[in-house]
Amino acid sequence: MKCESCKIETIEIAIPVNEGLENGIWDEFRNETEYRLCKTCSNRLQNFALRPLEYFNLASIHGNSYHLHDDFYDYETGEAHQPKIEVTEVELFKFPELKDIKEDVSKLVDFAIVQFYTEPNVIDELRRFDKKEVIDILRKKVKYNRGINYKAYELAGKVAKTESYYWIKEEWEQRQNNELQIFAEPICNSFESKEAFELIKEELESKDDKYLSENISAFLYLQSPLVLNWIENVQNRISNVNSHWGQLAASSKFDWNRASKWLTKGRPLSLIALDALIFCTTNGERLNQSLWMRKLNPKLSGNPGAEIVAKRLKQYQDKDNVPRTRNSINRIIQNMFETN
Repeated sequence: MKCESCKIETIEIAIPVNEGLENGIWDEFRNETEYRLCKTCSNRLQNFALRPLEYFNLASIHGNSYHLHDDFYDYETGEAHQPKIEVTEVELFKFPELKDIKEDVSKLVDFAIVQFYTEPNVIDELRRFDKKEVIDILRKKVKYNRGINYKAYELAGKVAKTESYYWIKEEWEQRQNNELQIFAEPICNSFESKEAFELIKEELESKDDKYLSENISAFLYLQSPLVLNWIENVQNRISNVNSHWGQLAASSKFDWNRASKWLTKGRPLSLIALDALIFCTTNGERLNQSLWMRKLNPKLSGNPGAEIVAKRLKQYQDKDNVPRTRNSINRIIQNMFETN
């Protein structure tokens, strides 16, 4: 077999992906796979000095693993940021360009995997091909290296909703511990809304309260009022009302009737409502929000107007006049009147 990196020389060395990885900050990159390399590519890998094409070839197999992290390489060009030795013959190992590989479905899948955030135009190019062929390629890549599953499932759900359903379902049934976040988006993309909701709900509720609170973002991709009903049902399990709950509500077709209802019910729902209203009324740059939320840009449905909202918020403040509440209400009112 050929070296995974240069694809020219024969494999001579297998390096565990975990090699040199200390506990702590890089724990998310731990897995049991190996880089299968020739001696020269092994040396370049360990010195963070891969040529652009070598980086591309490895990243298409191992994803954003520790040695290939964007601290060390530009995922759009393959340029080494912190090489410990000279990066040689770069011109002979150029990073692929989309225009040159878009007619080759295997190379196009590789290109989509290497991109940290796969661009919509790359997804569109993949949709031109036979969907079953795309799923088959992704299936084989995951079978070769399960460490790439997070990206493969995401692409499958975005490229081929119908064709990916049975594969994603099969993979979910064989999931490992703490893989909900890996499956969340592809499940929401590939399954019908109600089935996706029930599956994620069952997983969240099967664990303790800490797990539930730490993994509610799995529901973000559903964007359904079903999630708002669920929040009401699990309110007794919410002990720490952080902004993630408000983000989830805002992403789930949050409306003014629901907001007013939650304000009446009091904590924790009232605090979630205030956070959701902040997300739904913020204009321009949204500080401390994920790229996904900035793109979604949620808005308040059934908005009755700034004056009615402000009056209702002031009524709530009379009952819960603490700094967190005052700050949230002042921010919402400011956002509302800036919009008008």
